[in-house]
Amino acid sequence: MAGETRWGKRSRHDDPDQARNNILSATYRVVTRKGVDKTTISEIAKQAKVSRPTIYRYFDSRDDIIQSLMDKRQGDFFQSMYEETLPYRDDFPRLVEEMLCFAQNFNAQNPATDLVSGPNTGRMSAYLSTDDTDRHFSTMLDEPYRKYREKTGNVVDLESLKGFLGAMILTIRIAPYKNHETLRNQLQAIMALGRTNG
Repeated sequence: MAGETRWGKRSRHDDPDQARNNILSATYRVVTRKGVDKTTISEIAKQAKVSRPTIYRYFDSRDDIIQSLMDKRQGDFFQSMYEETLPYRDDFPRLVEEMLCFAQNFNAQNPATDLVSGPNTGRMSAYLSTDDTDRHFSTMLDEPYRKYREKTGNVVDLESLKGFLGAMILTIRIAPYKNHETLRNQLQAIMALGRTNG
């Protein structure tokens, strides 16, 4: 058919980026529907409407595809978090609170399609990149923390805080709170410990 290519109408089958994105989109649909354990190259190829050899032209293995998918989705997640929390960059404690609330909102908006929840609970964590997560947290927290420390004189172990936030964000995505109020109240109770005079 005129105008048809392997990747669909008016698309270019020789565009590597488009080809990879098509395969990753197909993988996302398979993983969120069937779970990562039941995701195979054959299923991905069928969903992407390409042959198995075509898959291997762009990716080394099933794990390579899933790792690439996770990296992309995590990048999108943290980019959205950064944009949503921009108004709070001059209020460091509030910034931390809003980052966790973003994770709560994300789960509510994507209850069946979050890669780390649903049928993939506990399985996709193996594909989480610690280096990428650290980089995203540094982008969001390093400068706001520097300003907070200069303004208040308060010193916290920022690297430990990043580790805590990473664990909490993953936990919230897997097992979200019933509502924002509960999350905020518990977080504020923890923060109040540091303000208690001994």
